[in-house]
Amino acid sequence: MSGSAAARASRRRLFACVALAFAPALAGCVDTVSEARPSVARSEIARRADVSPKGAEVALVSVDGAPESVASRFAAALRAESGAREIVFAEAAKARYHLRGYLSAAPAKEGVAVTYVWDVFDSGKRRAQRMSDEIVVKARAGGDPWEGLDEAALASLAAKSADDLAAFLSNTPEAIAAAKAPAAPARPGARSGPALSFAPAE
Repeated sequence: MSGSAAARASRRRLFACVALAFAPALAGCVDTVSEARPSVARSEIARRADVSPKGAEVALVSVDGAPESVASRFAAALRAESGAREIVFAEAAKARYHLRGYLSAAPAKEGVAVTYVWDVFDSGKRRAQRMSDEIVVKARAGGDPWEGLDEAALASLAAKSADDLAAFLSNTPEAIAAAKAPAAPARPGARSGPALSFAPAE
C-alpha cells in the first residue's frame, strides 16, 4: 500500500471512530428536539359515562398563539361548550386543575387548519395531561387564516376541546370520588313538586 493510500485509510478509520464516539450525543439531541415539539395526534381519552366532570373544577389560565381578539372569543366559546358538558370553571386559587392552551392556524385546501394543544396541570403545578388535535374548519378565504375564523368555526374548535377536557376530568380522582359520594339528604319541608311558573301570592 502506498503512503497516500495508507493515509487515506487512516483518516477513514479516524472519522469512523469519531462518528461512533459522538453518536450517543447526537441521538440525544434528536430525542430532545422530538420531545420538545408539541404532538398533534388525536388525544384518545374515553369519557366515563358514570362520572361527571363537575367533580374536578378547572381554571382557564391562558390561551396563547392566537391574536387577542380571537383568543377571547374562543375562550367564551369554550366556556359555553364546557357548560354543556358539566365542566365547572373556578378561580385559579380554588381550582383542582389549571388549563393552558396554545392555538395555531394555517390555510388549508378546504378552509383553515387549526391546531390546539391543551396542557392540564394539577394543584402542584405538575402536568397531568396533554390533549392535542388538528382540525380543518370552514372559513372565509383571506390572507390571514385567523381572520377567516367566524363564530361557527370557533364553536366547532371549542366543542372538540371541551370533549377532550370532559373526558380527562371524568377520569380524575376528584371527579370519581364526587360521583361515588352519597347524595345529600333532602331538607325538611323542601318542596318536591315542579317549580312554579309564577310567584305565589303573599
